[in-house]
Amino acid sequence: MKLKISEIQPNPFKKHIRNGELNQSRIDILKESIEHGTLPEHFFVRENNNKYELTFGHHRIEALKQVKTENYYVDVTLVEFTDEQMLIDLVRENVTQRDTDYHDTSEGIVLARKWLRSNETDVKQFNSHLSDGRKAPPQNQPVDDSYRSIAHFLSKNGKAVSYVTVKNYLDVRDKLAPDLFEKVDKADHATAAHGAKDTNKITVRDAIKISTVTQDHDEQHDLVKALQNSRDQHGNQKQVNLTKYKEAPDEIKEKVRSGQLDLADVEDATFIHNREQVNKEQPEEMMIFTPNFGTHIKQFNSDVTKLEMQVSIFRKIFNDTEFKTKYSHLKQSQKKNLNNLIFDIHHRIKKCYDEVDFFIEQLPDKQLLEVKHD
Repeated sequence: MKLKISEIQPNPFKKHIRNGELNQSRIDILKESIEHGTLPEHFFVRENNNKYELTFGHHRIEALKQVKTENYYVDVTLVEFTDEQMLIDLVRENVTQRDTDYHDTSEGIVLARKWLRSNETDVKQFNSHLSDGRKAPPQNQPVDDSYRSIAHFLSKNGKAVSYVTVKNYLDVRDKLAPDLFEKVDKADHATAAHGAKDTNKITVRDAIKISTVTQDHDEQHDLVKALQNSRDQHGNQKQVNLTKYKEAPDEIKEKVRSGQLDLADVEDATFIHNREQVNKEQPEEMMIFTPNFGTHIKQFNSDVTKLEMQVSIFRKIFNDTEFKTKYSHLKQSQKKNLNNLIFDIHHRIKKCYDEVDFFIEQLPDKQLLEVKHD
């Protein structure tokens, strides 16, 4: 069956997503596909009250309209969809397509949640429900609008929508500061042209992580700045750094928020902070062996901490999934230096370890030992 573009009406739920507005940038990209003959010109519509309503594909049909006019005929397949099915198909298509606008998809999932909360099955009743401001369904009508229930609802008779996808979209929508939410974009805007950072965009991964780290809007703004100013711009490591921030003591968090500490250094700073707390609890009554024993022990702990930090640096190097590839590209002299450095550290640590083993053997009351591991 063929219909003129002018004969096809939008999905009745489309007006609730970004007020029915379309993204001209997406349309322009689709228009390029038309010029190359690669844009699908087949659509699904339902007949309702003598009108043909589009299930999904609003940007695609608008691109065709702008290039080939509203009198252009396109292929359509008639479907007998209920209002609920029209909603599901519209939202699910946005969720499962990679090139859709992030905010379109987010508002679609929010719309699905509103539909479940309204307990309506008719679009007119639903529109009335939204317009009269009711936020809860009538009494005695239980609502299950959990992440899993929304995912299950959107997965009816079609492509599955995961619980995690729904959770991520709604976490960002509900928990992220509104002005930060408007900056979220699917594209990776860690760097823009010529390597300059685009501070007007926030990657989806960063938005998801920040929304789970804190719901304090001021702190979220500080974390966005910390991410933008961090020397570590690797996607996976940024997520790790945010996790370490979440677990860090308040003193460390404050240094990150004020810009005194790079987010990439949170793990090491936390380690030092915790070690210093342990040092404060070390006894200073061991004067029987040597004067200032407590002071010496504190210095010893400080030196060990530095050694452990050095080892943590190598841990990052050797845990890199691309370590072997990077190592193979080193010059012969660089490989030799790295090898010698590792063997030197190993020799020095082993020597100290053997000495400490000797100390343990000399202790008369070994049963008093309390073995602790970090």
